[in-house]
Amino acid sequence: MLGLFIIARITLTRNEIDELTQIETMKVFLTGTENLKSLDINPEIKERIDNICRLNAEILIGNYRGFDRLALAYLRSLNYPNVTVYETGSKLNFGYNLVNVGRYPLQDIRMSELADFMLAVHDGSKGVERNLKRMPANKIRLIRV
Repeated sequence: MLGLFIIARITLTRNEIDELTQIETMKVFLTGTENLKSLDINPEIKERIDNICRLNAEILIGNYRGFDRLALAYLRSLNYPNVTVYETGSKLNFGYNLVNVGRYPLQDIRMSELADFMLAVHDGSKGVERNLKRMPANKIRLIRV
């Protein structure tokens, strides 16, 4: 029995090879004010989260009151699977993977180190302000509420 073999020669530049070997899932750190009572206060919030989900990005998020918990509930309602919750002891995870990193603000520092981008919902609060300083400005999408 004879087999048929097709050999194709593909020529890639060094830059193309480097790009192919570095393809990873984009990671996005979601951070926001603890004072937020509803994601519906600004339609851009859900739009941005939806866009992140369409990109199949890994979402890194805390589990503090306000924005974090509202966003986690929204992500759960979408059945979005790529979420990791960073926390400091409450164990509230909405069914997602939970990473305990120790005392506050270690979870925010760790998410900032791992993230490629940040979505920040900001009302002037100090916690979000500190997170904004941890990421390069060109990597942040800011929604003011």
